[in-house]
Amino acid sequence: MARLTTLTDPDIDSIAEIYQIEINHFQPIHGGDENSSFLLKGAGQDHVLTFYEKRSTTGVEQVSHLLRHLEANDFHTNRVLATKAGSYVPYIRGKPMLLKTWIPGVTLRDSVQSDFRSIGRDLADLHQIPAPPSLRREHPYGFNSMVDACGLGNDLEYETWLAEKVAYLHDNIPLDLPRALIHGDLFDDNIIYFQGRFQALIDFGDACHYIRAYDLGSVLVGACMVDGRLDIDRAADVMDGYQGRLGIESGERESLQFFAIYAGTAISAWHYVHTHVGKPAGSRLDKYKHAAARTEQLFNLAPSLFNLLLN
Repeated sequence: MARLTTLTDPDIDSIAEIYQIEINHFQPIHGGDENSSFLLKGAGQDHVLTFYEKRSTTGVEQVSHLLRHLEANDFHTNRVLATKAGSYVPYIRGKPMLLKTWIPGVTLRDSVQSDFRSIGRDLADLHQIPAPPSLRREHPYGFNSMVDACGLGNDLEYETWLAEKVAYLHDNIPLDLPRALIHGDLFDDNIIYFQGRFQALIDFGDACHYIRAYDLGSVLVGACMVDGRLDIDRAADVMDGYQGRLGIESGERESLQFFAIYAGTAISAWHYVHTHVGKPAGSRLDKYKHAAARTEQLFNLAPSLFNLLLN
């Protein structure tokens, strides 16, 4: 990730003052593509500070409100903290930021894990929390953003593939499925483990009130693939954990493959626009190609395989 914000010692002093916390050390956290985050280490509680480089103040306030809503409903993820003046979205250098509690551990991307049922259980718990009225009603990486990516002209072969997938998704999306508060970005860098045990889902910046089967597809492409192929055991464990807490309706069962393809296509298009197109040649990332390859693998699987995940 290209870090867009750096911190100086005077910045740290200001942050410690406005939050009334002790900061003995700070270091960047790598992994995001839109935000700049730092681990702030103190004598007692560690914190994570996130600058939202591309999100509006209203958007950051919505993230803050949702995290407080999740806390009020006893859902374990980062808690957002208020300044001594009572603000949840203060500014440093003209940029909005949030200070959150730090959840120790490693991401699924950084370390091989075996506990996947807990991911499904946590996801089922999330889907049963009422969505706050202010939460957006469409996924931020929906059809409009994918269509926009099709006409950029930077990688014509990829854009042809993307246009084909957008047409498939548009023609086949089932709109009459149950909706819920969904995470919207269930990829391995947003899943935390500590000493082999699942800890939390983090990064709710793309959460929305949307078709809950989207999350079921997203976790397949985002957390259940190994070397570019769906790991059946991982996927079955996630679904088993989910169904132990919340039933999956027949229409959701039939659309599981569809939403895995939808989530994979959406993240591929996002990476194409945000980490490749318009970047200098030496800094372009090909994450969109890797996501497209994973999505195509899911697209080519037999539908009957997905039924096995839910038995």
